[in-house]
Amino acid sequence: MTDIDAPVVIIGAGPVGLATALVLGRYGVRSMVFEQYDGINPHPRAHVVNTRSMELFRTWGIADAVRADAVDPAWAATILWKQTLAGEPLGRIDLVEGPEDQLLRRIHASAEQLTSCAQDRVQRHLLDAVLAQGMATVHYSTTVVEVTDLGDSVDVTVEGVGGRQILRTCYAVAADGATGGLRDTLGIAMDGSPVLGHQLNIYFHADLSPWMREDPALLVWLINSASPGLLIGMDGARRWTFQRTIDPAAESPQDYPPERCAQIIREAVGTTELDVDVRSVGPWTMTARTAETYRSGRVFLVGDAAHQFPPTGGLGMNSGLADADNLGWKLAAVLRDGASDALLDTYERERRPVAVGNARHSMLNAIKMAEVGIGPETTRIAGRLESPDPAVAAAERRRIAEAIPPQRPHFDALNQEIGYVYGAARHSDDAPVSATDYAPIAVTGARLPHAWIERDGERVSTHDLLVPGFTLITGPGGADRADAFAETGEGMAKRSVVIGRDVTSPDGYCPKVLRIGEDGAVLVRPDGHIAWHSAEGSSPASALAALLNAAERSA
Repeated sequence: MTDIDAPVVIIGAGPVGLATALVLGRYGVRSMVFEQYDGINPHPRAHVVNTRSMELFRTWGIADAVRADAVDPAWAATILWKQTLAGEPLGRIDLVEGPEDQLLRRIHASAEQLTSCAQDRVQRHLLDAVLAQGMATVHYSTTVVEVTDLGDSVDVTVEGVGGRQILRTCYAVAADGATGGLRDTLGIAMDGSPVLGHQLNIYFHADLSPWMREDPALLVWLINSASPGLLIGMDGARRWTFQRTIDPAAESPQDYPPERCAQIIREAVGTTELDVDVRSVGPWTMTARTAETYRSGRVFLVGDAAHQFPPTGGLGMNSGLADADNLGWKLAAVLRDGASDALLDTYERERRPVAVGNARHSMLNAIKMAEVGIGPETTRIAGRLESPDPAVAAAERRRIAEAIPPQRPHFDALNQEIGYVYGAARHSDDAPVSATDYAPIAVTGARLPHAWIERDGERVSTHDLLVPGFTLITGPGGADRADAFAETGEGMAKRSVVIGRDVTSPDGYCPKVLRIGEDGAVLVRPDGHIAWHSAEGSSPASALAALLNAAERSA
């Protein structure tokens, strides 16, 4: 057994595992990351990077790099339904041409916008940031074979090129994905729906510009009897994935060699003349499940190890990144700053209800997509579209065209991305959540609303004021309180910002959206969520102490 100088071991070097390491490093906590594979998986899976994730990337310093690798916004704004790629559209959703109030709401809600960047590219930027930070070591081709919670420490048994060894650390974080075995060995069950279906994801390179040049789209849903599925543009040029349903009782991925996959792509495009370079094929199981608990002693679940959603909504990776941000600062507060271990229990209390809501939203999207031929009704609907009776085919085309516009919340769910409030009753298992009707609110548990302000003559977001610690924002009359807060105690960094002295709000929107008047104040946690608001009648120092000691229900 070897005692290591990294108090946290992270199992899995996917986006969420790397994000956990990056967040810990921002607070001066070292970690070791172990990944069983030999590097970043080149097969792109997730691709949606939602508003909240882009805000996190902005804070972590990689938003520009991710944006540079993202699909052109002109592509990302369009979703098409066709019989084949070469055919005429059955209908479309253009996110830029939606209801004006909804568009303005999204534009004004954040300094960042939802984008599409292939997961392997996102992962590369996270890895580069982790390595540049120098607070974590990443070990590929190394398998974690056992995790033993000793009560006051954790033994992690790893096996790699250097043989087998046991490492003793303080905490372990399971970021080993949906198929990782650590959750099961901990005896943590999953709540939710059984298997919803089985999918095959074909990653290929091809020049589809003859069909995409004039009418580009990020997603193209193809409804036909020969090769139905979903085509996703991973770079808007040559990298694509195609997802189709398979029956594991009758076939396996081995039944899909490159030659067969290439033919499947040609049939989906609607041409016999297409050079298709099949790079990889990956099966996956569609479920909607959430772990019953996110913590077992000194071991925590994050990302797909804790929750799995249907891809209808693009919330999987994004939920995991927010998990990492929430857990990372709390581990740092306990390890470095003497916070109560009970603070770590608030990770599950805050993040699990959000996952339950995201699972519900994703399930509703998946069910609703059946109306437009995606799911168990594909064969029947494709048969009607291909009917030799022109009247039957025309009627089905009209029906699909009418069913497409109501699918918009599937692709434009701003409230689902940034509107959740930790501790709010509306995120209980029974409470419905509006996916689109986001309104910025400055209440305990909510994400700090974005507002443009001026600092030293530069236009910045309220989010740019935050430090890797706690930030107190006050009105002009709160200067004394702000300065006293910034100078108090040890522990995580503390910053105070006085509107009118340190920053200005030329349009007056910032104090209005934060709900702080002349003497008002708002205390922001390290993860950008509000810990306290002056209207609640306590002091920022006492509110901070209560949070770190978990003496009250966390925000």
